[in-house]
Amino acid sequence: MRKEIESNFSLFIALALFVGLIVPDIAKEFNPYIVYILMGVMFFTMLKIDTRDLMHTASSPIYLLYLTLIILIVTPIVFYFFAMLVYPEVVAATLIIASLPAAMVSTSFTDLLKGNVHIALLLTVATSLIAPFSIPFFIKIFIGVETDASAFEMMVLLAKVIFIPFILAILTKKAVPATIERTKIYYPLLNIFLLFFIIIGPIGKNAAFIKGNLDKAVVITLFFFVMSASMHVLGWCVSFWRPLEDKIASATTIAYCNVTIGIVFASEFFSPIVVLGVVLYEVVWDLMPVPFHYIIKKISLKEKKQ
Repeated sequence: MRKEIESNFSLFIALALFVGLIVPDIAKEFNPYIVYILMGVMFFTMLKIDTRDLMHTASSPIYLLYLTLIILIVTPIVFYFFAMLVYPEVVAATLIIASLPAAMVSTSFTDLLKGNVHIALLLTVATSLIAPFSIPFFIKIFIGVETDASAFEMMVLLAKVIFIPFILAILTKKAVPATIERTKIYYPLLNIFLLFFIIIGPIGKNAAFIKGNLDKAVVITLFFFVMSASMHVLGWCVSFWRPLEDKIASATTIAYCNVTIGIVFASEFFSPIVVLGVVLYEVVWDLMPVPFHYIIKKISLKEKKQ
């Protein structure tokens, strides 16, 4: 049962969307707690990170710095202007999504796709630690008028959901390593259920707005499919001279950002249309690994024949 749930976790994300819309009065009760639930997700994810792997990966600092700059600086700028040209109404949601650090599961995706796991792992940690400073900066520069929150308030929120779980995870691994080793296989399942409650909170809070704008939701989703596909291409092209394993890691860490943080961030500081956009990107995010996996298999087979 556990493996079936983990392999079909996107169904739980979709179910959360429907639950939030069908029973919004119940769903919105979770909204005040999503920051703390996200801290739990980050904590259990970071418990699986091996610090020895991080040290090994740091042997190529220039390439890693290059990709970190692509993820946290180039990507938000490129897609901000892309949204301004194509669909200005979702520019705030687009900027939030494009500014996010690499998702914790991007390392797992890279592993499944036979990519360079060490590069993906260090990029995930590095971008997560820098994001509390870079995201408020871009929000202030490009769309500061859309939120009453100060850059400091945003920084505090992001620090809370990233730094505190990271420190607690390190301390916990030192205190009870044997316990973590025995229980870590259950962390993905636990995180799936925690993600369910993170999704339904903002959806329940904004259910009336979403139901009144279903046609807009369809258009926004289509826009984000184009954006996600473009992020995959960008991630692949910026490492064009590297071996296939590095290209996979590059594309994965750039395309699969930590949307959960984005949902919490948007819910705390932005309007319902922005929250709707970021939540809808979660759906796109869940579906895109299917075609990406198919393309990678084709490329891998082609390289083996050469």
